[in-house]
Amino acid sequence: MRLTRPLMLMIVLIAVSCGQTRPGSSVTGGSQGTELTASCGRAVFDQLPPDTSAFVPFTTIDELDLSRVGGEAPYFRKFSSGYEWFVTQEGEGWRQLFGRAAEPDADQPNAPMRIELGEGGWAPVGWGGCQIELDAEGWGNARFVVDPRNEPDPGANQVSLLATEVACAGGQAPGDRAVKQVILDENERVVSLVILVEPTKGATTCQGNPAFPVEVQLDSPLGDREILDASVYPPKRRWP
Repeated sequence: MRLTRPLMLMIVLIAVSCGQTRPGSSVTGGSQGTELTASCGRAVFDQLPPDTSAFVPFTTIDELDLSRVGGEAPYFRKFSSGYEWFVTQEGEGWRQLFGRAAEPDADQPNAPMRIELGEGGWAPVGWGGCQIELDAEGWGNARFVVDPRNEPDPGANQVSLLATEVACAGGQAPGDRAVKQVILDENERVVSLVILVEPTKGATTCQGNPAFPVEVQLDSPLGDREILDASVYPPKRRWP
């Protein structure tokens, strides 16, 4: 499922301005649409914030067959009781659940869970906390901060960022892998960005990845607007 219009202001996908660039170079090229996917683990959403009223509630969490989780059963009961559960996707013999924390200040406000149908009934096969992320098919995303060595000039149309790839990449910057910038929203108050990275091919290790420079060209001078990292939801303010 894809993000659809209209969405909440911070994540509306409007005439998306994007281009492909190599790390450290300026974005070139015209504007085109980029379809983004919002997900939390394997739970995928049509809109943000997730409208749980559009999902079927899953009210039989206490009836799941826990024989497959073994000694983790006590932990699972404690974990699962802290969320309201909804079915976001399902297929033959499986369902994908999304959990919304019962307490608004929970450390993990969202959680995905996959359950499968077995001889003992529905059983959990994977669960945990998650953060809602935005990316695109065939791309991973990167978190970014404003480059502290080159802070934004309010009168300039360009901002310098340092981005760090989230996915396993062998501890290497993208190098010759493409980097795409998606401007989700540029209005009088904010510039909301997602940095996408072409994933590595084949097996790779998962040590920390280094930051790499990205230059973003805006349609108008930055002024006193905020810069938001919209690769996660809610988006993170990166400037000022």
